[in-house]
Amino acid sequence: MEVTDYLVTLCIRRAELSGLKELPGSTKDRLTPLVLLAPWLATYPLSKAIDKFEDAYPGRPYFIDVDSYYHPGDNNNEAKEAWAELAKRPADLAVWHALLLPYPNANPCLLMAGSTIENARAQIAWARENDRSFCLRMNMAGPGIPTWMPNLVAELSAEGAVDYAVVFDFGLVDSALGVAPLAAGYITSFFSGIPPEIPVAVCCTTFPSDFTVFDGIEELGFSNRDLLAQIRQATNHPRMIYADWGSTKPRAYGHASAPKNRIDYPTDKGWVIARDNDDPVSFQTAAKRIIAAKGRWTGGLGIWGEQLIEGAAAGQTFAIDSMPKMYSARINIHLHRQAFYGELPPPEALDEAWSDDDF
Repeated sequence: MEVTDYLVTLCIRRAELSGLKELPGSTKDRLTPLVLLAPWLATYPLSKAIDKFEDAYPGRPYFIDVDSYYHPGDNNNEAKEAWAELAKRPADLAVWHALLLPYPNANPCLLMAGSTIENARAQIAWARENDRSFCLRMNMAGPGIPTWMPNLVAELSAEGAVDYAVVFDFGLVDSALGVAPLAAGYITSFFSGIPPEIPVAVCCTTFPSDFTVFDGIEELGFSNRDLLAQIRQATNHPRMIYADWGSTKPRAYGHASAPKNRIDYPTDKGWVIARDNDDPVSFQTAAKRIIAAKGRWTGGLGIWGEQLIEGAAAGQTFAIDSMPKMYSARINIHLHRQAFYGELPPPEALDEAWSDDDF
């Protein structure tokens, strides 16, 4: 598969899939999703989750891994049992390959936790036998890099393999730039000999968990683009590509209170957040603040998420009326802006109209 210049880690959750589904086709063509697989709500079998993703992102290749942040809970079903077999260390590869076989656009990340190099070689052989690319995704928030990875990379380099991608995923971090020295060191140490065509990405998210610091309207910057620039300079690898979590963060579990209403509006390098810390703001008032924010509101993108904010500001009932719909609008705008970073197209250049049919 051909990897684009934007690799985005996406969970199979309602907000991500709704925001992705409503993107124009030309935007989807500029994304390379790396999907973290977990059961879709309470449905089963586990393949229902892949079906749901492919409904939002049809006819295009993507990478897929197992969502290690997912907690199955107490109510067991067939989908959770299959996920548990994949989350084992080592994973049950028979379950993994049987699951992916009917989905030719699903290109596997190697399931490496608790695994051996022989196991990795078998996964690569399966991918090639079934006309797939594969991904070496290092879960830096979990198992990290297997001790045998340098040997595997040396084998791939010796054969001149160019049918894979390399991703260092740090998950939720305090600072994107804080991971730069570690990632650059690993890339230089382990991957300096790979062919120049191999795409390499360093992925993380700094999307906040606590919004009590935001009152009125404020902008929170993110530095993933600066991270990319630092990694490029430190490694000189010609195919360093941009990566993020699509303005989301990994699954988390607990008993957090219901969030207060707010509107998040992505810019090229930040998120403008409109909320009140005292009494909850209405979505209409928050949307009006966003649109009135000079130098921050773009307008005229011609995409679903931005038009939902405009509709909310105008008091339209079909627009943002819940936090889940706001999340989807934010993700939709973020993905579009990063896919076309620095060269946003005019609305008339977009090849599909959005449809508000997912809520």
